[in-house]
Amino acid sequence: LTRAELLGEIMRNYKTAIAVAGTHGKTTTTSMISMILLEAQADPTISVGGILPEIGGNIRVGRSDLFLTEACEYTNSFLSFFPTVDVILNIEEDHLDFFKDLEDIKHSFRCFAERVPAETGTVIANYDDANTMDALRGIARKVITFGLNAKADVYAQNIVHRGSVSEFDIYHRGNYFARVTLHVPGIHNVRNALAATAAAIVLGVSPNAVKYGLAGFEGAGRRFDFKGKFQGADLYDDYAHHPSELRALLDAVDTLNYQRTIVVFQPHTYSRTAKLFNDFVEQLRRPTIVYLAEIYAAREKNTIGISSADLAAQIPGAKFYPTFAEIERELRRIARPGDIILTVGAGDVFRIGEHLLQQSDSEN
Repeated sequence: LTRAELLGEIMRNYKTAIAVAGTHGKTTTTSMISMILLEAQADPTISVGGILPEIGGNIRVGRSDLFLTEACEYTNSFLSFFPTVDVILNIEEDHLDFFKDLEDIKHSFRCFAERVPAETGTVIANYDDANTMDALRGIARKVITFGLNAKADVYAQNIVHRGSVSEFDIYHRGNYFARVTLHVPGIHNVRNALAATAAAIVLGVSPNAVKYGLAGFEGAGRRFDFKGKFQGADLYDDYAHHPSELRALLDAVDTLNYQRTIVVFQPHTYSRTAKLFNDFVEQLRRPTIVYLAEIYAAREKNTIGISSADLAAQIPGAKFYPTFAEIERELRRIARPGDIILTVGAGDVFRIGEHLLQQSDSEN
């Protein structure tokens, strides 16, 4: 069995199975729903794609008839699942080493949505995302929408950002539901919280459990993960490996008023770097300083002949370094109070920050 087939077989044993899909935000939203369900004492079984400190890892085995998991579209693995509630956060071009194009991806998500039972299942969808709504057009399933638009079933109003904290009111079909405080930055996380709330509403969870579950969420591992102080700078790590994820990350950082944003980016797979090259360049022109590590191969071989050096050549002031040691040397040279340093990518770039902090501790 593949991992996805195994998860699918496990899922069939649960009365309620929630599967969280989307090009971005799966781990964060699954973690938010986890926190809400734990606050509601629903005793769920959980499979999340990152480390959630509150469950001491990425798996929790509960005793109730409730199962919650991430659902990845790559190789159509989520079509092995048997969900009763689907969450679709967004649909964008990605994994183009497997999918032909955006229409192929949308078709796959449509098939995923149709896996919930026609009579009793629910699809939770991002009203603000045109690709998601297009993929679901005319579907013979119950659909509940979320978004920043008041036309959505579950929506936010009176959003206030204070540093990395967001506060907002959640409404459900015009009725006030709860005011929540979120301790992870960015408008994308407000949307993720709305998706989690919509799932909670479908499950009949109380507004208080939503409020306190979201308030207790401090982030999943490798999602804007604070690692420590280095030479007075704040050092964070983030899993972003798609241009839209980079945009969301940098939009969030822009609200935090650091003097300089220093990004160490490690692209993930040669095919993604080549096919989304111009979008990566557009986002990587935004930080104050950019250092590029070599592309993380993951499952691929470099048949394209592409390098991070090609990205650096298109980004004013960016520098490409073939080794982590060279990047660490540069960070030691320039880091100072008032900086935010971000190690970014889905590969092993996080090791740079961890190594710097270990060395700093040993020197002290």
